[in-house]
Amino acid sequence: MSPTTATPRNNTRSRLRAGRTTALLAGASSLLALGVVGATTAPAAAAPSGARATGQATWYNTGLGACGWSNNDGELVVAISTALYGNYPNPNNSPQCGRQIRVNGPLGSVTVKVVDKCIGCATNDVDLSPAAFSRIGDLNAGRINVSWDWV
Repeated sequence: MSPTTATPRNNTRSRLRAGRTTALLAGASSLLALGVVGATTAPAAAAPSGARATGQATWYNTGLGACGWSNNDGELVVAISTALYGNYPNPNNSPQCGRQIRVNGPLGSVTVKVVDKCIGCATNDVDLSPAAFSRIGDLNAGRINVSWDWV
């Protein structure tokens, strides 16, 4: 094999290796720019303390929540939207865990503790335990309009 026939093959291999390296670096840069690797998203700023938010309330059967606590249906607890809860590698670390909100509905108001996140909720919607929901609305309604604020 003459040196002239070997050179194009070596150059082709070098170009292929360089192309793969460039593609890998571009992909890694894109992931880092998007914040995908080790992403932590702080909660959205809904209603600041003292301000009132409006949304809808639903109810769910409680259990082990995103905060890492087990609750039962008789407790006054709430799951808030993912936008408010935030996105953390360990969801137990959300600063919203343990905070309280007062929810106002057609039958009155109730103060509840944040113990979970509601993936299907719009930003200002809340998902209440049956005990909490029944204090502000009829369980058979399933979904009611509410206002709420941080306590």
